Amino acid sequence: MTGAIVGGSRLADEVARYGWYHTLDLGGGVVTRGMFDHRPAVGRYLIPSDLTGMRCLDVGTMDGFWAFEMERRGAAEVVALDIDDAEALDWPAAQRAKVVKTLDETKGERFALATKALGSSVRRELRSVYDIDTDLGQFDLVFCGDLFVHLKDPATAAERMRAVCRGSAVVANPVKRFWFAGRKPMAELDGIDEFQWWVTNSAGLQRLLLAAGFARVEVGREFELPATSGGPWKGRRGVVRGWVT
Repeated sequence: MTGAIVGGSRLADEVARYGWYHTLDLGGGVVTRGMFDHRPAVGRYLIPSDLTGMRCLDVGTMDGFWAFEMERRGAAEVVALDIDDAEALDWPAAQRAKVVKTLDETKGERFALATKALGSSVRRELRSVYDIDTDLGQFDLVFCGDLFVHLKDPATAAERMRAVCRGSAVVANPVKRFWFAGRKPMAELDGIDEFQWWVTNSAGLQRLLLAAGFARVEVGREFELPATSGGPWKGRRGVVRGWVT
């Protein structure tokens, strides 16, 4: 990053036009009012502090917090994937119309604004997690944050991530504790009342990466990440990191 290239007052006006998913510090005292603020928890995500020279992939980038964070940590190249067509999202049908009218319809514009403000070189590409293929090349680090919970088929998503990973992959996701499960992998199916399909426990996230072909998987400590507005989203997060070898 080379620093903000948009005038402070003008940038603040541009930022105020949108509702934001990520809280982003764009410099010059301008901070987006995101639905989630990951900054206090950034150290819990099992992402190496030094990514110097690495090629990184951010799957489901939204406003780009994690893509910009990986660039800030020294990544040589960051590719950020997302979908602009809200109708193509893998949301439950009962909730899809609501999503089209909210955050998803402007995320491309928000990402572009943040990229310009930060002087970032992150490259955004329109592609579903299900369409990840080797034409993207191989990545030293693949990151996917808060996406698996919205997918009908997170197992296939994990397999697609593994196909382009030559180092390690980090998956962060809302998780649930099942008191009767112990350390067994478990998941709860919704698909109707919430913007989510499967909510696993941390062992479930670990199993998804192992089943996708990662050789070993570290399970991080769970933590709380509530919505900044006190909204309905569950705050508990689980994080796992899988290695190719």
